[in-house]
Amino acid sequence: GGIQCPNISALQETRSCNEHSCTVYHWQTGPWGQCIEDTSVSAFNSSASWNGEATCSVGMQTRKVICVRVNVGQVGPKKCPESLRPETVRPCLLPCRKDCIVTPFSDWTACPSSCQEGGVTLRKQSRHRVIIQLPANGGRECPDSLFEERECEASPVCHNYRWKTHKWRRCQLVPWYVRQDSPGAQETCGPGLQARAITCRRQDGGQADISECLKYSGPLPPLTQMCQIPCQDDCQFTNWSKFSPCNGDCGGVRTRKRTLVGKSKKKDKCRNSQLYPLIENQFCPCDKYSAQPVGNWSDCILPEGKMEVLLGMKVQGDVKECGQGYRYQAMACYDQNNRLVETSRCNSHGYIEEACIIPCPSDCKLSEWSNWSRCSKSCGSGVKVRSKWLREKPYNGGRPCPKLDHVNQVYEVVPCHSDCNQYIWVTEPWSVCKVTNVDLKENCGEGVQTRKVRCMLNTVDGPSDTVEDYLCDPEEMPLGARKCTLPCPEDCVMSEWGSWSQCSLPCNGSSVRERSAECLRQPDDGKPCPAATEAEACTLNKNCYHYDYNVTDWSTCQLSEKAVCGSGIKTRMLDCVRSDGKSVDLKYCEELGLEKTWQMNMSCVVECPVNCQLSEWSTWSECSQTCGLTGKMIRRRTINQPFQGDGRPCPSQMEQFKPCPVKPCYRWQYGQWSPCKVEDAQCGEGTRVRNISCVVYDGSIEDVGKVVDEEFCGEIEPIIDGDKKIILEETCTFPCPGDCYLREWSEWSLCQLTCVNGEDLGFGGIQVRSRAVIIQDLENQHLCPEQALETRPCDDGQCYEYKWMASPWKGSSRTVWCQRSDGLNVTGGCLVMRQPDADRSCNPPCSQPHAYCSETRTCSCEDGYTEVMSSDGTLEQCTLIPVVVIPTMEDKKADVKTSRAVNPTQPSSNQSGRGRTWFLQPFGPDGRLKTWVYGVAAGAFVLLIFIVSMIYLACKKPKKPQRRQNNRLKPLTLAYDGDADM
Repeated sequence: GGIQCPNISALQETRSCNEHSCTVYHWQTGPWGQCIEDTSVSAFNSSASWNGEATCSVGMQTRKVICVRVNVGQVGPKKCPESLRPETVRPCLLPCRKDCIVTPFSDWTACPSSCQEGGVTLRKQSRHRVIIQLPANGGRECPDSLFEERECEASPVCHNYRWKTHKWRRCQLVPWYVRQDSPGAQETCGPGLQARAITCRRQDGGQADISECLKYSGPLPPLTQMCQIPCQDDCQFTNWSKFSPCNGDCGGVRTRKRTLVGKSKKKDKCRNSQLYPLIENQFCPCDKYSAQPVGNWSDCILPEGKMEVLLGMKVQGDVKECGQGYRYQAMACYDQNNRLVETSRCNSHGYIEEACIIPCPSDCKLSEWSNWSRCSKSCGSGVKVRSKWLREKPYNGGRPCPKLDHVNQVYEVVPCHSDCNQYIWVTEPWSVCKVTNVDLKENCGEGVQTRKVRCMLNTVDGPSDTVEDYLCDPEEMPLGARKCTLPCPEDCVMSEWGSWSQCSLPCNGSSVRERSAECLRQPDDGKPCPAATEAEACTLNKNCYHYDYNVTDWSTCQLSEKAVCGSGIKTRMLDCVRSDGKSVDLKYCEELGLEKTWQMNMSCVVECPVNCQLSEWSTWSECSQTCGLTGKMIRRRTINQPFQGDGRPCPSQMEQFKPCPVKPCYRWQYGQWSPCKVEDAQCGEGTRVRNISCVVYDGSIEDVGKVVDEEFCGEIEPIIDGDKKIILEETCTFPCPGDCYLREWSEWSLCQLTCVNGEDLGFGGIQVRSRAVIIQDLENQHLCPEQALETRPCDDGQCYEYKWMASPWKGSSRTVWCQRSDGLNVTGGCLVMRQPDADRSCNPPCSQPHAYCSETRTCSCEDGYTEVMSSDGTLEQCTLIPVVVIPTMEDKKADVKTSRAVNPTQPSSNQSGRGRTWFLQPFGPDGRLKTWVYGVAAGAFVLLIFIVSMIYLACKKPKKPQRRQNNRLKPLTLAYDGDADM
């Protein structure tokens, strides 16, 4: 009953198109050209492009506009309407030019300050600068010179002079007028001075003028020192006795004694053994030494001349190096104080020796050649194969195997040719036709004939011996049985079919072949004889074939009878192949006169196996360290003849190392500075002193050394940290109360290279150390010295990356620091512009009661309060949310009451024995009702309807008037523990 569809004509609309006149001439535009600066427009119109790149000036772009006629090409511009001519020029924005920016040149590197040894070439000092910004958009190019160097001024040639100090002389008293007020002034005793002689010596020990040492060996050592001649009131003792003998055991003690002399025996202060000991104990020198192995084991080293020659090898000069050898580990000798001493003290020649085995190489072992197989084809060209199989794989660098197949065999293949007439099928005459359906009246009709078919060896005299059938071509096997017909007396009798005639080439399906038979007996009663000829179409690869030559693959390289390598010949053979892919006798191709253009033989070379030939081991090198634990000696050998073919490959070990015998290292080393001593004052400028000691160490940087007698350093020039100038005394400052002072120099920092984007620029590195300023009173801060910094060049550093790190937020703050790529926390190195925020406090601050600053840097209210926002979106105040308190079943009162607001974040004041109280908060932080409130209201409404319905149904039955009980509905008790899932 709906509205019918409109007619088809109403579903189609038409309108005219292309009502304008045909355009014969029109404008054609080319692409816009490059933006070129327009100097006529000022740069005040500069702006920024969409990607933030500043555009500093306005340029112009042009394009070519021509008038074109349809199907003709360009014509004069007057043919096209000028009003429709497109713009040829338009403005464009040019990006800012970026000039190359380079840093200023660094300071010149330091020239050597100390004197130079004779013959040393002059050093150079250099400075460099780094490209910070590359040029762009036609900006100023970078300068060519980023590195400059110049010759250092010639340093004075070193003159090796040294001070020689002599023994102290007898103590001399100072003049009487100086000591007249001191105790015992009338006596020949008291404080005095000792003097000593000091001479200047050349390095070879010869006498030199004292001016040379003053010029090249630093200040004159002290000539005098304080001494004391005892007075009558002083305690006087005899000289110390000699030490008592030691019993030779380590840990023993030896003693020496002295006694009081004269009146000193009666003086109480002299008898005080704490101040004036009369017995002195000393541990006995201990000659207990212990040996400890150090370093790694050496390579396994064969005794000199132990080279076993493999016998029975075909290759000359085949030498293997294997058998039992020895490996060595260095031994270090320590005394009872754990000081390194000569290894001879431990009755050791310096090594632990251990026997070791260098395994002998085992060559690949193959079986003998098997017999040649039969030719793979019984007709035409095939291959013969013989093989060797793997008996033992090579190991320990033995001569490798030739390339093996998946069953670990290696093959040798040669071509072979089988005469196609070598084996032929020979048939016996057909048997008499045996009729299968015998007519009772006449023995005639269809039957079966059989004959024997055998494969026989064909010789010049004809087939001779019967062989296995597989030697003949199975496709050519004649039939052994066929149907036949025994003619009845009235039937026509025909002879056997003759041979088929030859098909003419090419086999294109247009020609036919025929065969014929003769009528031997005419039928009775004029019955017809069957056709005497039979024809069939010549079909390719069925009864008609094409023939062509084919060559086999090359054989393996064939050598002369007893040769194992060298020159040989590889061959291949010609084969005649039928168009169906079958190999046939060569006569078929020869009869066609086909062209033969292939080379059948080719010379080849079998690479002779040459074993790797090595030179003799060189002599052991000098020890890499003059002393210490880590020295090693190396010997090497070279390859005289690389291996060839299947020869034994060269071993991988071309050098061997052996640890050097351990020798103790000795050096001069500074002791600790004494405390700063100020003469006649409590603070201010003073002096401090130190001494130098001879220490033994193991040659490593980490070993601080242990003090030994100075005689061990007797032949070592006093040089400490590369400096010949020995400083034993220097000025110092003992800070007065309130003064600022500089602390000691810090340790040198790690070597920091000059790097850009993690790549070393090749300018070397810098190490830094500093002296911190200690400020005792801030009021004197303006009088404090600047922090002292020192730098020195270095070249063993590496490039570091620096990255800002931050801890988790704690309230509105967190810790931010810079970390180097090696995990060290540093100051400096990270870009300040990329420093993360360490403070996210709100601005303006959250000053309203019960408000706090949230993680989003906005003011929010605490739990139990809702936000009241102003018109500009800022927090105005936090309003208390009414809270419904619902007691648990353990509470005595079950009534639901609306109490005052309770802060749910505060702990409950209820005791543990009185149950728990939950709080329902119907309002969210935004002041709106929460979703669960609507759900509870809907549920309460449904429950109310259910209760009313039940009351109605209960009151509807008036059968037995009953007294209605005044059951008041208890208020609904809800329990909410603040779980969001509820």
